[in-house]
Amino acid sequence: MSRPPLAFLWLTIIVLTSSCAPNTVRVSGGEEIESETVQLQESQLLDVGVLLFEEGEITEQQKQESIHEDIRAAEARYMAYHLKETLQRASGWGAIRVLPTTSHIADVVVRGTIITSNGEQMLLEFHVSDSTGSLWFEKKYTAELVELDYFEIDPGNDVYQHVYNRVANDIYRHRKKLTDRQLIRIRNTSELRYAASISPDPFSDYLVWEQSGQVNVARLPAREDPMLQRVRKIREREFLFVDTINEYYANFHGVMYGPYTNWRKYYLLEVRQKRSIERRATRTKLAAAAITLVGLLRDAPGLVTTGAMLYKDGIDIGKEAQIHDDAIRELGDSLNTEVRPMVLDIQGRTVEITGTIEEQYRKWRALLREIYLNETGLAQDESAPDSI
Repeated sequence: MSRPPLAFLWLTIIVLTSSCAPNTVRVSGGEEIESETVQLQESQLLDVGVLLFEEGEITEQQKQESIHEDIRAAEARYMAYHLKETLQRASGWGAIRVLPTTSHIADVVVRGTIITSNGEQMLLEFHVSDSTGSLWFEKKYTAELVELDYFEIDPGNDVYQHVYNRVANDIYRHRKKLTDRQLIRIRNTSELRYAASISPDPFSDYLVWEQSGQVNVARLPAREDPMLQRVRKIREREFLFVDTINEYYANFHGVMYGPYTNWRKYYLLEVRQKRSIERRATRTKLAAAAITLVGLLRDAPGLVTTGAMLYKDGIDIGKEAQIHDDAIRELGDSLNTEVRPMVLDIQGRTVEITGTIEEQYRKWRALLREIYLNETGLAQDESAPDSI
């Protein structure tokens, strides 16, 4: 099987920009993680929340190449956690957590969408913003692999590690541009937005929403405000719950890493072999048709027979391609069976970590709000949104 030359990989570093659409960054290997070189004060550290990736729409072409919804659902968890791990290598951040849904326990929220993901190509879109409503950036990242890439993976790295590195570096570079005053403003806004999500009255009065979507702090509550102190305790409980969820995601990531890497590798091999076979089958059928036509025009039965045999060979090659297509589907099914949901016991309550973990998380947050209201004696605001 032919393999693209190494120079092709380096040429994919081209960055495409557009004024009316998110930038598309074509990423190649070689980009390393950028790390903070100085010790930061706590007030300079921003907490990061990486949302479970959006699965994106699976096209008919992708379905034909055995990209199933169950695989995408697994990838949404795996990729979010792997980006979290990559960000942690960079340092210069506060806590970095994977979030089942948006929460103001994070100062910076990373939203990723899977557009294309298989063993040959990856196309992800990212939307990164902070608690003040400021958009840090919105970009697409794309990369292509060859067979050799699967034999050069460093332990613990993803075969698309260079994509994760680039995303982490772009987030880090934006943070580096912020002043200490801006960092403190983001942290204060996160805390007050969280407080307002727990108890809109009175904490919403501390915030001002602009038409642009920006959120400004009108004023700060007193440092020892008793209601704010209770909110901070509630927020700490949510930190602990999310940390427990992240232990699950870590385990899920570890279990999935091996079979997922193998699935990608064999996907690449199967798809490329299938395409090669299909091209060969098409060429064989065309040659058969040409030989048969010449035979008929020249009244040469031997050529007609030869053409018919070649056409049959073309059909047989097409059947072989179908065998490889079935093999890809079996690989996808095996991934689904090897990565199973898990059950956690959290403070005496059994929580099944499945696709409905988002619902479990929402119920937990509703419980935290109930605890706060019981402690403060405030009335339940049924119209209060889950997140402000």
